[in-house]
Parts: sequence; C-alpha cells; structure tokens
Amino acid sequence: MNLTLREWSALASAALMLGGGTWYIVQILRKEITPVFAAWIVLGGTLCLSFATYWTNPAKSLVSNAANAAAAFEGLATLVVLAIQNMKSHEKISFSPFQKFCLKVSALIAALWVTIVWGFHGTGFIPNVLTQLLMIIGYVVMVPRLWNATKNTDSYVLWSCIGLSCLFGLYTAAVSGDKLAVLYASRGFIASATIVCLMYRADRKYRLATT
Repeated sequence: MNLTLREWSALASAALMLGGGTWYIVQILRKEITPVFAAWIVLGGTLCLSFATYWTNPAKSLVSNAANAAAAFEGLATLVVLAIQNMKSHEKISFSPFQKFCLKVSALIAALWVTIVWGFHGTGFIPNVLTQLLMIIGYVVMVPRLWNATKNTDSYVLWSCIGLSCLFGLYTAAVSGDKLAVLYASRGFIASATIVCLMYRADRKYRLATT
C-alpha cells in the first residue's frame, strides 16, 4: 500500500487521538482519574458539533480532518463510559454556569447550522468557525483553574496525544489546503500544549509543597 505523506500524517493523527482516548478510558476504569461527567457532556457535544458542521462544508475530507473525526469518536466513547459509571453511582449531574452557557451556545450554533444548511442550502463553514471559537473560550476558562491548582488530576497521556495528533493534523490540513481543518488543528495544538504546561506547573507546585 503506497500512501502519500499526507495520508500517513492523517493516520498518525487519528492513531494518536484514539490511542490517547483509549488510555484515558483505561485510567477512568482504574479510577486513576475522576473526570467530571458534566464537563465531558459539554466537551463531547462540541467535538461532535465541530465534526458535523465540518462535514457539511464543500471542501470536507476525512483525511485532511482526521484529527476531528477521531476526537469526536473518542469523545463519544468517553461519554458512554462516564454515563455508565454515573448510572451505577446514581450521582446527580450538575452543570456550572459556564457549562450551561456552552450548552446553550452549542444549541444555538446547531440551530443556525440546520437553518443555513437545510433551510438556505448553504454550508457549515460559519457554524464550524463559531464552534471553534466556543471551544477556545472553553479552554481559556480552564486556564485560571489549572493555574491555581495545587495538584494535577488530569492525564498527561491524553493531552500529549491530543497535542501530537493536532500537530500531525495541522500538517495534513495545510498540505490539503483545508482552512477549517487548519483552524481545528491549530486550536487543538495550542490548547493542549497550554494544558500540558499548566499540568506540569501544578505537579511542580505539589512536589515543592510536599518536600
């Protein structure tokens, strides 16, 4: 099988995203980490909305935006695992004010997308860009919490894999000339790299405080 460098980078991007997501689920099942179900409802929803709006764009390509496709699948798989755990524990789902804001904005973007695509026979370009902006806001809101954290409770494997996946995805998108895929990969790489740095900072603070 003779694959081009573009196709190899797409495969690497998808493999890293799925590999990191699989390990994250393993960590959840081992109770090594305890993700917030409500937060993943928001994240999983925006990841799926990102891919859905992208797929109604004329320049869509599973290869050039493999990172988003894999991320949407990973987000859904994580949501299923957390939903099963939540049903077993009978815990009440509680959304923060910002999470409620994200859900409302996601619903508005979805309504706009349906109106543009099926009502006016347009494309998902604008809804996809709005989804990326919403995800940027979501990551920005995470920064103060991670900055003030005294101990890291998230997964280096997941966020490192996301960052590397988006880096490979950025190359694939760039050589494909896919603007929406470039936007997705750029946002994902910058956000994940920032989160990994803040996680390391929290770990360093914890080590200094306990030595």
